[in-house]
Amino acid sequence: MTADTLVRDDLFTHIHKALRLGLFELTAQAGRTDWADAAEVAALGERWWPLLDLLRAHTEHEDRHILRILDGVDPRTTEPAGEQHRDLDDLLDDLGDRFVAVIAAPDPSAGLGLYRDLARFVASYLPHLHDEETVVMARVWELCGDEEIAATRARFMADTTPEVMATTLEYMLPALDRPTRHGLVARLAATAPPPVLQGVLQIGERVLDPVAFADVRAAAAPSAHG
Repeated sequence: MTADTLVRDDLFTHIHKALRLGLFELTAQAGRTDWADAAEVAALGERWWPLLDLLRAHTEHEDRHILRILDGVDPRTTEPAGEQHRDLDDLLDDLGDRFVAVIAAPDPSAGLGLYRDLARFVASYLPHLHDEETVVMARVWELCGDEEIAATRARFMADTTPEVMATTLEYMLPALDRPTRHGLVARLAATAPPPVLQGVLQIGERVLDPVAFADVRAAAAPSAHG
């Protein structure tokens, strides 16, 4: 990675930071859940289902859009990621079935097994994210122009449901470093319709600490981008 690539659009790192945060928090919550407490079990399910939808949507976006950017110039680079998706999808489907079963009939033994299966999935998922960020994205920067990268982003953004976008922001806003988060919100303030920006601010107020949210509000202010 060079200094030049640091200022180019990265199709992986921001969303992967969000996914890591979501999975780490979910795993910690599963580990401390009292499976005899109906409220704690329900709270774990409420965190799991939106994250599951986001994980599945992200894989679909990569398969349909992001990995396709190299099809005409270097398809071999993306082949391992596509194969990993199939293996990880199998693990995720099994994990989803386990969540359904354990939440429907919770007990400490089944809950511990679910926690371990979740941790195993996370352990399998992390190297995949690393490979996409360090191998695939580097090749995209090497072989593809900024307009092509921007068009790819536009396609998968258009393919994102409002529900998945909301979940994405719930994890992405607290997962990003302050300068990156500030820049993201400033770009949204300059380009997105007011209702979209208002939705981002509402999510930010809910998931960020007061200092971080104050910075987000400053980034969204008209004087910050106009």
